[in-house]
Amino acid sequence: CISIVSTYQCYTCNGLLKSDCNDPFNATGNITDRDKVDVPAGTACMKTKYKSKGGSNVERVVNPLAVLCVGSQNGCKEKTESGITITICCCTSDLCNGVSIVQQKPLIVFLTMSTLFMFAYRWY
Repeated sequence: CISIVSTYQCYTCNGLLKSDCNDPFNATGNITDRDKVDVPAGTACMKTKYKSKGGSNVERVVNPLAVLCVGSQNGCKEKTESGITITICCCTSDLCNGVSIVQQKPLIVFLTMSTLFMFAYRWY
């Protein structure tokens, strides 16, 4: 019996402490496995970018209740206040707060393809 558990990882880092955490994100630089945490389903990964005339900073964290993910757990929202533009992006897939494109979940793709192959082989 195969059981699929819906867990994934999120990056947790701050550009003030690790420059590779800022945009453009560099997962192969000083980002380590300690900067990745396992999170359960229903939890959102979050990337927050603060931008002002003086520069910008990115923070990548786990948002357990997805309270700041207004409207959707997969998308971005931007707000400007007191000359600071804050962009909050939330997502719910593996290490999604470190990339800007949608990633496939390799295990699910593999299991789906294997199952289809087994059925096709048995029926033909």
